[in-house]
Amino acid sequence: MKIKTTKIVPIGAVVAMLVLAIAAFNLPASAQKPAAGPDFTIGKKGEIHFNVPVKAGSVVLEPGMYQVQHAVEGDDHVVTFKEMEMPAGYRHGNTPVRKVVAVSLACKIEPAEKVSNTKVTLRTNAGAKEIAEVQIAGEAFKHVF
Repeated sequence: MKIKTTKIVPIGAVVAMLVLAIAAFNLPASAQKPAAGPDFTIGKKGEIHFNVPVKAGSVVLEPGMYQVQHAVEGDDHVVTFKEMEMPAGYRHGNTPVRKVVAVSLACKIEPAEKVSNTKVTLRTNAGAKEIAEVQIAGEAFKHVF
C-alpha cells in the first residue's frame, strides 16, 4: 500500500510571494537598476523624468520632467523634448506641459519592434550622459542620434 503525502504551504507565504512577484513585474525597467539609482524614469504617458543632467545634441537637459514628441518636418524626422512643470506634490501623468521647447533634435530612424512603452537609451560620452536613441510608444521604429 502506497501512502500519499502532501506538503501544505502556509497561506501567508503564498500571499507574500505573490505580492513580491507582482511588485517586481510592475517596476519600470529603468527602476530595476542597481542601488546607485536610475538616471531616469519613464511615466505611463511617455513623460521622462531625468534625475541627472543629460546631453541631448548640444543642449544639456537639467534634471526634471520632459515630454518627448516625434514629428516629421519635410523629409526630416525630429524628436522634441518639452519641459513639464513639476509643482509641489506632482504626480506622473498629471503635470502640465510648458510651451518651452528644451531641444529639438534631427534624427535617423531605424526599424524596430513596436513597443507599448516609450524607451530611452543613454550612453556615456567623455564622462557625460547623453541620449543615444528614443523609441516612442506605438511606433515601429527607433530614433537614433
